[in-house]
This record gives sequence, structure tokens and C-alpha cells, in this order.
Amino acid sequence: MSEVTGRKAEILGAATEVFAEKGYDAGSMREIAARVGVSEPALYRHYSGKEAIFLAIMRTGAAAMRDQTLALVDSIHADGLREQMIAVLKDRRQAIHRFGPLLRMILPAIARNEQFLDEYRALIVRPARAKITAKAAEIDAALAVPDSDATRDGRVRGLLSLMIGYLVSSFVIGDDPDEVVVDAALRVMRWER
Repeated sequence: MSEVTGRKAEILGAATEVFAEKGYDAGSMREIAARVGVSEPALYRHYSGKEAIFLAIMRTGAAAMRDQTLALVDSIHADGLREQMIAVLKDRRQAIHRFGPLLRMILPAIARNEQFLDEYRALIVRPARAKITAKAAEIDAALAVPDSDATRDGRVRGLLSLMIGYLVSSFVIGDDPDEVVVDAALRVMRWER
């Protein structure tokens, strides 16, 4: 919780522990207060409730994930594309381990709470998709991909599905056939050369 300091940071840290252990629904303000070492009413001086605390955790954690992802996408160029994409997969796999506790806390909650889902989409999904789409336009132009404007949105959606699905399945299965997946992604994007 790097952007938040003082008592608010303590509250978010304790809440992260509680939500990671019990989930959002089972975690309570009482438990968070006990971990911080304050009364429950003291929490309300800093946050209006459990939902506000959870959103603050999401915003802080999601900002870090988003910023790393956007920087990584910015670093990709048409020259040496295959090798760069393999490096991206390795980086994202490491990020999944680094952000794993946060993701294990956030993902179940966004599946059951529309406000959390909307916030997650606004914080991570839309900016990442926009950045990837812009990068795809840049690479399409560099590689002279035919009909790229007409097909780009669908290709980017396919790329995201392939990459996200692969990262999750490789984490669960425990393998990492990056080259095979990158070759498939290059075909989806019409970037194979």
C-alpha cells in the first residue's frame, strides 16, 4: 500500500490480511480493527466501511499491476517481437506470483460484487486493453498487416484471451510452453514473420 501512509496504510495492510485469509464476505470490520489494534469505530474515522477499505486496497494494488503491465506493453516493438513476447510471458508469470495474494483476494470478490468488478475493469482491464490495442496498431503498421484496422479489435480480444488463459492454466498445470503460446499469439495477430 505504497501510496497510502500512516494509520490508513495500517488499516489497509490489516484488511488485506483479513480478506486474503477469509475473503471479502467473511472478513469483518471487527477483525480488521483487532489487527490494527484500534476500536471498530476508529476505522470509520478513516474509511466509511468494509467496502471502502476493499476499494482502497483494489485501487492501490491494481494501480501497481496496471502500471507494470502498461510499461511492459510500451517496451514491445516490431523488431524481435517473438523474443519480446516470450519475455513478457516470463515477466507476467513472475508478476502473478508477486501479486498472487492480491489477485486471490480480489478475483473472488469481483465475481460477486458488480461495483468491485466495474472498478477492476476501470483500473486494469480498460487501460490495459487500450494500451495493447494502440501497441497492436503500431506493430500492424510496422509489419504491414493487411486489413489491420478492420480486424484489430477482434485480434486483440483473441490475444488477450489466449495470453490470460495461458498464464492462468500454466500456473495451475505447472508448465510453461511459452514458445508454443507466443507462436499461436503471433498467428492470431497476423504478426508471424
